[in-house]
Amino acid sequence: MHERRRAFPVRRGTGALRPQAPGQPGRLRGGLAPRRTDPPHAPTSSFLMRDRRVTLDWTRRPQRFFQHLLREQDAVGLDPADLVAEAQSVGATATIAMGGGFSAWYPTRRRSQTINPFMQGDFLGNYLDASARAGLRTFVRMDISKARSAVAEHEDWYVHDAAGELVEVWAMPMICATGPLWQEENFEIVREILSGYRPDGFFYNYFHIARCWCERCRRLVREATGEDVPPKGLRSPAYETWRQRTLADYTHRLQRFIRAHRPEAALVPYHHLRDGWDARAMAAASDIVGVQISNPVIPNPVDPQPVWSHWTTEEALFARALKPDVPPLLIQTTSQFFASRQTAMPSDRLVRNMAEAIAHRAVPAAAANGRLRSGDARFVGALEGFGAYQSRHAGWYEGLESVARIAVVRSPESVAWGPDAARLSDRGPAMGHVAEFRGVVQMLSAARRPFDVLAAGGLCARELERYDLVILPAVSCLGDADVAALDAFAAQRGKTLLATADTGGCDAWGRPRAHPVLTALGALPGQPRDADGAYLSLRRDDLRAAIGGVELLGVAGDFWTPDTPADGDMRLIGPFANNAPEFTVVPSEGREPGLLEGTVGLGHHAWITWRIGGLFARYGSPDHAAVFEALVARCCGPSPIGGSAPATVDFALQSHRDGWLLHLLNGAAPALAPHTRTSSLAGFQIRVRCAATQVVRLDADDAPAAWREGDELVIEIAKLDTFAAMALIPDPTARLPNAAGAPAEER
Repeated sequence: MHERRRAFPVRRGTGALRPQAPGQPGRLRGGLAPRRTDPPHAPTSSFLMRDRRVTLDWTRRPQRFFQHLLREQDAVGLDPADLVAEAQSVGATATIAMGGGFSAWYPTRRRSQTINPFMQGDFLGNYLDASARAGLRTFVRMDISKARSAVAEHEDWYVHDAAGELVEVWAMPMICATGPLWQEENFEIVREILSGYRPDGFFYNYFHIARCWCERCRRLVREATGEDVPPKGLRSPAYETWRQRTLADYTHRLQRFIRAHRPEAALVPYHHLRDGWDARAMAAASDIVGVQISNPVIPNPVDPQPVWSHWTTEEALFARALKPDVPPLLIQTTSQFFASRQTAMPSDRLVRNMAEAIAHRAVPAAAANGRLRSGDARFVGALEGFGAYQSRHAGWYEGLESVARIAVVRSPESVAWGPDAARLSDRGPAMGHVAEFRGVVQMLSAARRPFDVLAAGGLCARELERYDLVILPAVSCLGDADVAALDAFAAQRGKTLLATADTGGCDAWGRPRAHPVLTALGALPGQPRDADGAYLSLRRDDLRAAIGGVELLGVAGDFWTPDTPADGDMRLIGPFANNAPEFTVVPSEGREPGLLEGTVGLGHHAWITWRIGGLFARYGSPDHAAVFEALVARCCGPSPIGGSAPATVDFALQSHRDGWLLHLLNGAAPALAPHTRTSSLAGFQIRVRCAATQVVRLDADDAPAAWREGDELVIEIAKLDTFAAMALIPDPTARLPNAAGAPAEER
């Protein structure tokens, strides 16, 4: 293998560029430039800021990322050009290359990094050269979260517990974010890389401020908050605010430093659980939002990931809410066991997850352990096929826009300070915002309704205007600014605000409110009571019709009776302590309402005072989904997607300049098993209310039978495997709608 070696110290010079395509990665002739003395926080010129807007336009277009998570021993005899060829074989247009941190893949001069002992020559430089020749964009992967081993002379680098002992993760000492390695060395490492190479950006793995009790952290926290670092296991709003603001400020500083040295280089900070992140502030400091959707069969045992069928949808839509114009980067493992990384992800699970990502306007980034075919390579064929599909139809994934008229609010504050206590699992002992949000998402998906996700903690009236219905699923912790935006929305003609459970009971930090703040609700939730063994009597005809004319709806868990009496439906009967069959005759009328409705201004509001979403997420009761859909239909009309598709099929509908893009995602799997093998489905119809007259199936060669019936396009699906994608193309003479079903003149 021909290998260019680089001796250090390098030749000093001007660093003239090798000839290459504009904006492509590469390296500077003459290697790494000499160390400079300007401070890491050097200000960015206005010229660079203007240039930034131009040079990063590429981030607005969906890329196809791939990442080799190389083991250090993989460097033996490794030709980086082979890795580039592997990335191209799975359809990649962009890659993430091993770079710096506790394992450096280039001949660094910084003593804070350890050069990969198996590396010969300059892996990073050779890889960037090879990827530039292939026309791939490349990010440098950094990890400054931990060290290979503790060094006594650098005691101030590391995270300490309250007893003064070092804290480890994956058997490596963690790095303290307030110490010299983060605050000084990281910038010198970035300077060194940008002085010698031309990457398209930096990807920072496991990027967060670890909880640390070193004297420096305790002093900084006391100065900023007046409090000490809280004991392990206790969470303090003041301390968590400090962590969030400190990380966001640091990320902004790093972003400014990178753009001052290379305006066209992007920054992607990443942490799989976003521990200690202010989601909006971090999105503002990032050029691309990076999140995890790995969905391994066996989750990470250290920081377990969520295990639920719509995780990819949740993360894609939430990231889009934070940074609407830039497709988010969704990291997808190719391993079914997160911890061991040695066994292949089942192909059907992998493809469905990645198809779900692109269906919701996101960019999946498959991450393979080692070389593409080293070890268990059973996933490779599926990844190659999916990459080929993306390459063939890339044009249909550019410029996609949401058709949703429904928005669901996702509240990090309610997760952190509500009953979830910062846990992202909806299966914990307490049921809070996480379960309620996911249940609402599942019920909307089951009803075939397009929806967006909005991020609490920065809602604005203009952001809400495009929606007919905004849902607050147990948003228990609600800030004043969000309240003002939601009240303004709820007062508009044709708008509906639907809240559930204990929405609005606390401020953004979980402190109980003394007075109601949402004008639309007009009351505080009050204290919950246990409704296990109770029923709800249904008065409204449409609610009864939703469950076949039955008058009673089962309920369980917490039930709130707002502190201001009001009339309403779904009135509580029970609960009954004695459920012996001899005594199970219940009265037909209940007392406290479980559904409150009314108007404020010209708008409409509804409040379900129990966790309808949480019960559906945990138990899947079809009655709850049917009643919820009846409430949604009352304010939004019929769903734009219908037909006879099985309940295991999820839909994603997006608008495109040439029509619409419709995805069908098959969730059918063997009974009582996770989705590791897809069960094919056949022989059903789907109906889409749109102006399309032609259907092109992108994932298969055969054209489905399709015809129009009234305002609907009817499509026959002969067979559905893991996913299907169809371009719905209108008659050029037809009036094009700006959302599914309704012409622009009617909106």
